[in-house]
Amino acid sequence: MATPNNKAIGKATYLELRRGYQTLQIILTPEGITSEGKYVPLAMYRRQISASSPRRSWKMFSSGFRTERDASGQFVQLDQAHALVTTDERLFFAQTLFAQLITSTWKVHKQPITVEVSVEDLNDVRAGKTPYKILGRITRCRRALDFGESLFAS
Repeated sequence: MATPNNKAIGKATYLELRRGYQTLQIILTPEGITSEGKYVPLAMYRRQISASSPRRSWKMFSSGFRTERDASGQFVQLDQAHALVTTDERLFFAQTLFAQLITSTWKVHKQPITVEVSVEDLNDVRAGKTPYKILGRITRCRRALDFGESLFAS
């Protein structure tokens, strides 16, 4: 039975990049509001793995961008035009990583994947925890899209 915390409120994007025997995994989670009404900024989880280091932990980075509030302190839903104008500010924290990926020999493996994100997932992101339910959805998509079971070239 679905609860309000399990309802999809946004989408996360997963990128899998490969270079030789290494794999870089990146998950971008959307900004949103937790079940307690706390703001969660855009966040990025990443890890670099290989056959010699297959179980590295995920590192989390988040945007310093703060969304607007109205006079009563409630978060404001941005219109699409304003959201697009602030995209550079929202993604500034990831700019260095993406610039390095562009200039290096990393290649996107297969295709990006998007999965739904719930309020429950945002509770984990806000707490700085690895979002394992999002990872489970990504794993199911990887299988359905024939990414293969291995996360790196062996």
